[in-house]
Amino acid sequence: MTRMFGTGRALRGWSLANLIANSGIILTGGIVRVTGSGLGCSEWPRCTEASYVTLPANGIHGAIEFGNRLLTFVLIVIAIGNIISAWRSRENGAPVPRVRTLTAWVMVGIVVQAVIGGITVWYRLSPYLVGIHLLLSAALVSICTWIVHMAWRRTTDVADGTSVALTRVAYVLTWISIYLGTVVTGSGPHAGDLSSPRTGLDLETMAKIHAWTVWLLVALTVYLVVKMRSRATYALLGALLFQGAVGYVQYFTGLPRGLIIVHLLGLCLVMIASTNLMLSVRRATEVHSSGRDRRTVSA
Repeated sequence: MTRMFGTGRALRGWSLANLIANSGIILTGGIVRVTGSGLGCSEWPRCTEASYVTLPANGIHGAIEFGNRLLTFVLIVIAIGNIISAWRSRENGAPVPRVRTLTAWVMVGIVVQAVIGGITVWYRLSPYLVGIHLLLSAALVSICTWIVHMAWRRTTDVADGTSVALTRVAYVLTWISIYLGTVVTGSGPHAGDLSSPRTGLDLETMAKIHAWTVWLLVALTVYLVVKMRSRATYALLGALLFQGAVGYVQYFTGLPRGLIIVHLLGLCLVMIASTNLMLSVRRATEVHSSGRDRRTVSA
């Protein structure tokens, strides 16, 4: 029991599993959407009016959607493991309250996510509710990244106030670009079901607005790479270039289904990298107030 939950290694393992699981369900949700299986289970919490599980009559779409629902229980098990390991973990002999709080928030978020998913089914995959569903998943990925950062005791570098502020701006721009990405998705052809509504917004216009925010984020990240020369800045730039390349290939090839999954993978990587960059630096005054050892970065 101690090996499974009560060691630093256990906390690191559960935290990483939590991050992978919450990223993975974004990809499986994308599979549900691109296969048109979003209403494979037409009810919630039941799959159909007569059954909690999918039936042969629901076909492959029912199996895909029900399988994605079952993954929620996997996330819950991992989240509980992470909570237990966080409560049993110690740093210099003392508990770590922030890790405990963050793991609890992930658990709450997973439950809320399941409820929002159910409401989304009730409203026949409203693009706005689908967007909220994805944004909450992105938030869980961000929180899990924070937990990993603390569990693995990653060093936080000391930087000047401008650099620290710009990493926060980059994080905000990441959220804006992801939000606009959900609007693009809600205006595009892959709704999750042929009967599902669309936003009615012009797809090309929304895609261009989304691209402008991403390019702004790329420009800011390039500036931070030149200014800070840290692994965190390089990681975000690499994730953005990967995501941007996939996005432009999608745009010029008519949104092929397979690339949508790759684009969602890019979303996870960008969110992880952006969160990690924000957590990687602190002002000198914050170092003194926390009392933790950190390295100094020349900026």
